[in-house]
Amino acid sequence: MTDNIVIDPRTVVQQPFDADRLAYIKPTGADEARRLGIIPPGIEVPDGTQLYVLHGVDGRVLGFTDAWESAYGAALQNELTPLSVH
Repeated sequence: MTDNIVIDPRTVVQQPFDADRLAYIKPTGADEARRLGIIPPGIEVPDGTQLYVLHGVDGRVLGFTDAWESAYGAALQNELTPLSVH
């Protein structure tokens, strides 16, 4: 048995879309991250490590981690809407 759910569009409140609150999670190798200056001096990351870089909608780096879930969680904690970039 399936239940049909009917939503009255007059009762739905839509939030305005805020593109400034988007964040992109991009998988990036440690070598590329070093080349791009994403990894600060003095931070050691083994060669071949897969990083997940969180970028703001304007492309600036907001942070990086070694787990996609951590990048996603960081976006949510900062009230950003995370998107994946491949």
